[in-house]
Amino acid sequence: MSEPQGKTPTIGWDVIVHSCAGILSLVLGAFMFFDGFSWAIHGFSAMMLMSFGSALLISLLTHSWVQGHFLAMFPVIGVALGYWGYEWGFSLAYGLIWIAFLHFLWRGYQQGAASKTESG
Repeated sequence: MSEPQGKTPTIGWDVIVHSCAGILSLVLGAFMFFDGFSWAIHGFSAMMLMSFGSALLISLLTHSWVQGHFLAMFPVIGVALGYWGYEWGFSLAYGLIWIAFLHFLWRGYQQGAASKTESG
């Protein structure tokens, strides 16, 4: 889909919140693995909940239950496991959010390649 000529594409706040929460999850999640950064677990978990909520909201509002949204929602299970006492749950969530992020990059690459092919 291309934007009408002369119209600047806009990014909604829901997408900005979702993207920022995802990127902050990657950063805070890395801090979880260092001694003295136990606070990062709670920051990571908060960002994962925000990523989950925004993916859910985007999916509901746009009727687009796509694989990427599910990948962004799934790590919240690891966070829940972590708070239920299974310490490896946080590591699982961190690994899963990386899968979601890599999926996002791959889809962006595919979309860019497809648009180059369409434009000639």
